Amino acid sequence: MTRSFDSCNDPCVMQRAKQIATESEFRITPRDFTRRLSTDTGITPGQAKKVLKHLVSTNELTYSYNFGATHVEPSFAKPVKVTAHFVLSPWETENHSPPDQDTLVEIVIAPGISFGSGSHPTTRLCLEAIDHALLSSPNASPSGRAADVGTGSGVLALALVKAGCHSCLALDTDLNCVSEALNNVTLNHLDDKITVTPELLNGSHGNFSIIAANLRFPTLKDLAGLFLTITDPHALLILSGVRATELDDLIHHYGDQGFTATWTNSEKNWSAAVFKKTWKP
Repeated sequence: MTRSFDSCNDPCVMQRAKQIATESEFRITPRDFTRRLSTDTGITPGQAKKVLKHLVSTNELTYSYNFGATHVEPSFAKPVKVTAHFVLSPWETENHSPPDQDTLVEIVIAPGISFGSGSHPTTRLCLEAIDHALLSSPNASPSGRAADVGTGSGVLALALVKAGCHSCLALDTDLNCVSEALNNVTLNHLDDKITVTPELLNGSHGNFSIIAANLRFPTLKDLAGLFLTITDPHALLILSGVRATELDDLIHHYGDQGFTATWTNSEKNWSAAVFKKTWKP
């Protein structure tokens, strides 16, 4: 039996609609979205289309275009709580305000072309991993010097410092990324704690207590030896950019290098892991 009321005013329907967009294992088309919403809540397909239109118009959801297909995704055109503690906020000079809850950590990101707006699952997974390692874990002890390899928008560097690291080196060879990361660092008032550079990470940069890298598996595999030599004892690695099918290989490879996986998670066929350095000379 279908329900014949204004579904846009039903909090249960609206909550389920947002869950479908955020929790779907793979990207979901508008047609599949409305079909699932209708099936899950008992509203008509027409009502489900109305709900989707309403959520897009209010910047709760958005359409993305990938390889000629249209998909429904969470929108980051307004502040979005992406983990237990982190909130991603777009920069709006006229009406920008921080989150109400004291426990939330806001990261302001200006619109740009660099990777790291929060729209991609690997960015959210990295933020979730940082949240777990530095804010939510009972043994969390954020401190020391961090590095963000392939910083993009700078979002992970910002998260690391806001979660407690005393400084961060953010590296990216793409000059557009460097420019946008520098802007985001300034917007978050962290110029004194985050250094953005177009260099490649190497041994001359010193040692780190935590390194974040959202890169594809072959690159992460190549970096394992360097990470071993430039990290402090008991250092943490936040790694993502790997497909779910590559996660076991990543864990095995880093295990051979002296790192033990302590946390993993996957979203939309992408995965992330937290590693702790257990290697002893």
